[in-house]
Amino acid sequence: MPTTSTRIQIDRVLPVARAFLTVALDDGKRDLWVVEHAERVMRLTRMIAGLPEVGGHGANLTALAAAALFHDAGWLLEYNQRRYPPAQLLSRPTSDIQRELGAAILHDEVGDLLPGPTVQLASDAIRQCNHRNTTLLEAQILAEAEALDEIGMLYVLRQFRQYQSEGRPIQQLVDSWSRQKEYHYWDVRLQDGFRWKATRGLAESRLADVETFMAALARDLSGGDLTTLWRVHSGDGTPAG
Repeated sequence: MPTTSTRIQIDRVLPVARAFLTVALDDGKRDLWVVEHAERVMRLTRMIAGLPEVGGHGANLTALAAAALFHDAGWLLEYNQRRYPPAQLLSRPTSDIQRELGAAILHDEVGDLLPGPTVQLASDAIRQCNHRNTTLLEAQILAEAEALDEIGMLYVLRQFRQYQSEGRPIQQLVDSWSRQKEYHYWDVRLQDGFRWKATRGLAESRLADVETFMAALARDLSGGDLTTLWRVHSGDGTPAG
């Protein structure tokens, strides 16, 4: 668990991160997609850091929290440059260039709120979290938390958000999921995206929930349950009546 000193430092950083990561839309409304993702990842990093398999409490929790909050901040800088619409935020893996931007933003936004070594460690974690072979524990935990947040029902919401903005039909959610299973996309993600048995197990459980949801969505889109009811009543596969 975080110490009192760690909680105080994180509480200083959190409102700054929230302000930076909240997207102000042209109609005066706010888009919370990125900031909510960052806060989820922050919570996940804290819990993952405490797993015995990960090494107990060896990670710097302050640096880890700061890194989690700003690891995707590069997206906001590019968005403010009008490079893409809000619905495209976090729509693909964050690039190394965006990680560099995130590390620089962390320095600019909260560099004077945290000790220098903590800021440097958080920046290094952001820069290295894309690298599978990193030996930096904070970067490993950050990558694990990011991968876990991208799997499960949040994957469905992310795809739905993107597809809706592009005018695609809902059926494409089901079709895309079916293709990913066919090509063993998620098997590879589980193998390559998780270092530790505990988090891989959680990811597998989340994917099972998505499988259940997608099956129900496919049924509802096709009216499969009503088709079954027709067959039961007609006895020959044609609608009764």
